[in-house]
Amino acid sequence: MDRQRQGFILNKIKAMEEGCYNNGLSLTMQRRVILEDLASREDHPTADQIYNSICHEVKGISRTTVYRVLDAFARIGLIQKISNPDAKSRFDANTERHHHAICSKCGKIIDIHEKDKFTLSKAELYDFVVKDYSINFVGVCNDCNLSTPAKIQ
Repeated sequence: MDRQRQGFILNKIKAMEEGCYNNGLSLTMQRRVILEDLASREDHPTADQIYNSICHEVKGISRTTVYRVLDAFARIGLIQKISNPDAKSRFDANTERHHHAICSKCGKIIDIHEKDKFTLSKAELYDFVVKDYSINFVGVCNDCNLSTPAKIQ
């Protein structure tokens, strides 16, 4: 792992620890291990993937605990909960504004760090104030697209 990635992970963990403290959420061993696992990942894991990654580190941790911790982290804004066409929630430790491309075949989620701002007219937002937004583009990733045999016409 390069130094820049290590620095990002350490900064993210510190920010997440501060977020827990600022929101009155004690940083238990289970929460810390989940936080560290999620901050070190780039693959937008499901709760089950996180559980499988950490269950050997925290004896006796349950899937329910992992789900509850992730929901608490998402509720206080430490992580993003990403909607996915396969109905499994995916999680992202990167809370800076960015969007996602979701492969409808394999479920891979790719970060899109486009800085363009999307705008809606006041007529479209009647009696509604936008505080944040995230856009998910659904399609087929390059790996799945290349593995699909060409159709003979």
